[in-house]
Amino acid sequence: MGLSGGFDELALSELVEMTTLGRKTGRVTVFNAHGDARGELDFRDGRLVGARCGELGADKAFYALLAVRQGSFSFDSGVTPEETCDLSTESLLMEGMRRLDETRRFRVRLPATATVRLLGGEAQAPLEARVLGYVGPGARRLGDVVEGLLVAGDADEYDALQTLARLGERGVVRIELPGDQSAPPWESRSPQPELER
Repeated sequence: MGLSGGFDELALSELVEMTTLGRKTGRVTVFNAHGDARGELDFRDGRLVGARCGELGADKAFYALLAVRQGSFSFDSGVTPEETCDLSTESLLMEGMRRLDETRRFRVRLPATATVRLLGGEAQAPLEARVLGYVGPGARRLGDVVEGLLVAGDADEYDALQTLARLGERGVVRIELPGDQSAPPWESRSPQPELER
């Protein structure tokens, strides 16, 4: 037996709660607005035992799928999933919602059309080193930096924007906003719709 629908009718967070509370077994496939499969969540007796989205680890895959707002899902109860993880959906949902709120705030401060320019300094974490390597000695569009990190697979949009904000606050990079290069990105109020899902 299967169930399918759009996220305008039933949010993924609600579907996860229903699956967990109902102790269901099966696979939820998440599709974007164009109908392309974005990833899968596997449940056994209501426990989340698998999450896939690109090359992301299980928890980040869950967060990435939770961020899909325009699209649809299908639930196939005929699948007996292999257990690749055992994650608490309650804590994942709480953290996922927090990350979604933070990502929205970051998008306001750091629009995708901004330019990231290397000023100098050192990375204090592996993801910071990847950002600095991607920006290089010149400048890059912020949205391109975020997309480049997403392609590598182990970072999601939240991680990428948080890392860029941290580098900007430390003065390692300068984030130049479109139309007003003198204002710091923390004063911008225009969101980055290109990265909305």
